[in-house]
Amino acid sequence: MKLKGILRLLIPGQIRYLMWKSVPKIHLVNTYLLKRTRMFDNLKSIDEKFVLKEVEWSDEGKLKKAHSFRGPDSYNRKVPPRLNSPEWVGLAVFDKTTGDIAYIAWIIRKSIRYFEEFGIFLNEKQFLLKDGFCVPEYRHQGLHTRMEQERINYCISHGATEIFIQIHDSNIRGKESVVGNGYVLFQKNYILSWYAFNIYRELFSVLKSPFKKIVK
Repeated sequence: MKLKGILRLLIPGQIRYLMWKSVPKIHLVNTYLLKRTRMFDNLKSIDEKFVLKEVEWSDEGKLKKAHSFRGPDSYNRKVPPRLNSPEWVGLAVFDKTTGDIAYIAWIIRKSIRYFEEFGIFLNEKQFLLKDGFCVPEYRHQGLHTRMEQERINYCISHGATEIFIQIHDSNIRGKESVVGNGYVLFQKNYILSWYAFNIYRELFSVLKSPFKKIVK
């Protein structure tokens, strides 16, 4: 058994989570750019029980349930600031048989300080795709591919001609997926991730202004 598996057996989950939160991490993140004006018309087929729509405050309970799979404070850190912001749009795949959210992903349609720290200031024809997550029981059903097509279509239908997305350099499958959709590598940056203090920012920007509050 690998060391990680042994630690899972010996250390309770809540303790492991607190340890993970308390340790700062540095990641290499790739920013990709897609230049496209034609929407996908041959969308990935998914089960008829699924429907995709924008999320609203009325979906709060379903959003909390979906985010519970990402950690006990994921919902509070991510969702309320985004729902309250005109810059963010949330798209979700709902399971019509249960009403639950199967996949949640976000679109940024106006320039925000998080992305500006990478030296990129979005104009009215540039959007940013952010933070897609599939609830574990719904994985391997084509939802990721369909959501990526739907997000690109949303951006184009709302006037975008350029779409950015960020993928961790270590995420091999994620990088292959975006390149397969036509994205090209735009730039590479290091990110400081320190969840105990809700920090997820471009590394050198943190060093310049460590106490700036950035919503990601």
